[in-house]
Amino acid sequence: MARDNNPSTVSEIRPVTGTIRLRKRTRPRDVWERAIEMPWLWLGAFLVLGTWCLLPGAFHFASRAKAGTIADRDYVASRDLLLNDDEATRKKQREARDAVLPVYDLDPGAVAERDTQMAQLFAQGRRLLEGKAGEAAREEAVRALTAGPQPPGAVKLTKEETALLARKGFSPDLEDRLRGALTQALRRGVVANKDLLLENRVRGVSLRNLANGSERVHLDLFEHIGYPGEVRDFFESEVRSWGGYTAQERRVLVDLLVDNAPPNLSLNRSETLMRQDAEAASVGQVFNQIRQGQVIVRKGDLIDAAHARIIEQMRGERKFQSQIPPLAASLALLALAALVVWLAERHERVANHSRVRLFSETLLVLLASLLWVKLCFVVANALAGAFESPPFNSFHSYSYAIPFASVGLVAMLLFGRNVALLTSLLFSLLAARLTGDPEALWVVFYSLAGSLGAISMLEHHELRHRLVVARVGLTVGAINLMMVLILTAFASAPRGPMQVGFDLVCAFAGGLLVTAAASFSLPILEWALGITTDIKLVELSNTNLPLLRRLAFEAPGTFQHSLMVANLAKEGCEAIGADPVLAYTAGLYHDVGKVLRPDYFVENQRPGHNRHDKLLPSMSALILINHVKDGLELARQHNLPQVIEDAIQQHHGTRLIKFFYSKAQEQKDLDATDVTEEKYRYPGPEPQSKVMGVLMIADAVEAASRTLIEPTPVKIRGLIRTIVDDCLQDGQLDHTDLTLADLRAVSESFQRVLANIFHQRIDYPGFDFNAGPRREKKAIRQAS
Repeated sequence: MARDNNPSTVSEIRPVTGTIRLRKRTRPRDVWERAIEMPWLWLGAFLVLGTWCLLPGAFHFASRAKAGTIADRDYVASRDLLLNDDEATRKKQREARDAVLPVYDLDPGAVAERDTQMAQLFAQGRRLLEGKAGEAAREEAVRALTAGPQPPGAVKLTKEETALLARKGFSPDLEDRLRGALTQALRRGVVANKDLLLENRVRGVSLRNLANGSERVHLDLFEHIGYPGEVRDFFESEVRSWGGYTAQERRVLVDLLVDNAPPNLSLNRSETLMRQDAEAASVGQVFNQIRQGQVIVRKGDLIDAAHARIIEQMRGERKFQSQIPPLAASLALLALAALVVWLAERHERVANHSRVRLFSETLLVLLASLLWVKLCFVVANALAGAFESPPFNSFHSYSYAIPFASVGLVAMLLFGRNVALLTSLLFSLLAARLTGDPEALWVVFYSLAGSLGAISMLEHHELRHRLVVARVGLTVGAINLMMVLILTAFASAPRGPMQVGFDLVCAFAGGLLVTAAASFSLPILEWALGITTDIKLVELSNTNLPLLRRLAFEAPGTFQHSLMVANLAKEGCEAIGADPVLAYTAGLYHDVGKVLRPDYFVENQRPGHNRHDKLLPSMSALILINHVKDGLELARQHNLPQVIEDAIQQHHGTRLIKFFYSKAQEQKDLDATDVTEEKYRYPGPEPQSKVMGVLMIADAVEAASRTLIEPTPVKIRGLIRTIVDDCLQDGQLDHTDLTLADLRAVSESFQRVLANIFHQRIDYPGFDFNAGPRREKKAIRQAS
């Protein structure tokens, strides 16, 4: 059940005086609105950012000069250049690094240190056994020598090795043999990774003596002993010649020697790397000298790696002096485009936006389009660079997939045909310059053809929903296919069947991307520019939307009235070339505020149940006035666009509520209160556009037509003329730009619509349907 929102006392109605304020914007929105009204700001941004986009050095495509591809034009040096040959420089640096000999450190002190440690071990062992004999003494000596942690650098011994030395009584003969073998091995140099050492057997290594700091080039690398394999072989050979030892004892002695002959010849990696880095750093930059006019590679020739490097460096070698001519040319082109926009839009009006604001908005759309297409070129370049073989490595093919026509499509939806045509032409010229290729004239024809197709389709198809934009994408795709075939036929360089087929695929994809790009950017631009497009308005005119459904169920009379007003306003706007889509949607929502108190409006009342009969005229007038305020609040709650809020505010303007004003005048002497027109006028403002003016007249005409007992063409014409004259005399249409010719055309369209509604039919034999209704209508008119 619908909630009863009808007031019972005057206190429940908040009075409304003066013009109802528009929705208060947030601070960021306020700042943006002020900025969009500053044409010099957007002109400066257009010139600066646009010039950056168009500069030849600012945007190039490496895929056209990629190694292994065919040059699509002659690459010629525009001036004498001294280019860095990075590859040659890196090669010389590698050679300098390779020339550095690895640094190996030899520690001679390890020989004497190990010899001393071995002598101390045997001396200690003999002291432990001195004056003692037997197995118990030897075991005690073993425990003493192996007990606890060994100090760093001490001779490494296992219990088995210590037991063997004890059995031999730590004899001086064994001591001499062990010390001699260790000294001989360490003096030759024990190295951990001999294979790595032998990699330098041809040129040698730089050998540093850590004892005295001397350094020399060392070539005899085979004399050194590899650890542990060659070290074990060396010691086994030595021990094998010792007499008086069993095989097991020889094995133990070899293990003892291997464990105590650590590497004393090692690669000094940090020193080697430091020397290599120093040598590489000392290598100077290698340059290639290119003379002015020198052809790097000719059109149609294969680009090799050297060509690609030179071309890439030529692009990065541009100096400020070489940028002055293209900078001036780009700036002049953009300034000329801005001037054309300013002159061409002097008579254009979009959404009641001033010429200055429309100029700023057009430049904003052009600038955003340039940046957007620049990004698309970057993506096309990246895709071409990701593949090595044709047809997938063609930058030209991927360029066909760029949705150039989305600019014209969006401009058509935002600004209308004239501005869209202008924007499409200027954008197509700028987009050709954007490629940085002097032979990219194809972009102009390709972009302009698709844009004109999109604009033409939108102009000749009524917008019902966003699927129309999808159909536009298919149309643009078909146009793109034809344009590719035409451009291929006129191309100077032939393209193979596979390449042409891929071109066609990309071109049709470009048409589909037009829909995607427009669908993505349109809501953003609608918000940014404060423009509500026909697509949005058509979507809002769906009577199944929650607010309109509520109006239909809770205030059915008002809903039917709104439908009639919407159709009248639409016909009237079509007659004078105004916006019929806006008129229709505005007509549906103009009285939506009545849904809060439907019983107080005559179209929702049952005969004989007029709730105003029990209210003072001032109270009744206040209720009528508040439906405007209530409508605004509902519009905000449902995020309706500003144009709908304008329709709710302006459809009554500041008109006088004559019925209750007259009634108040009649009661003036009874309650001794002052009756002023201000209290009985709507707060306004007056209609500010042709559409809002037509909506005001349609609202009044539809309501008044309900009072006609026997509507005839003459009565209908007189009713319309009376209402139009009343609006004119009251100054309600002063800000609408409606001419007398416009008002005449609107009146005639209203008359046709109402004549069709109130057409006469023949009576059914034996029935009289009109007697009752006529008496009822007369009673209602007398009661009102």
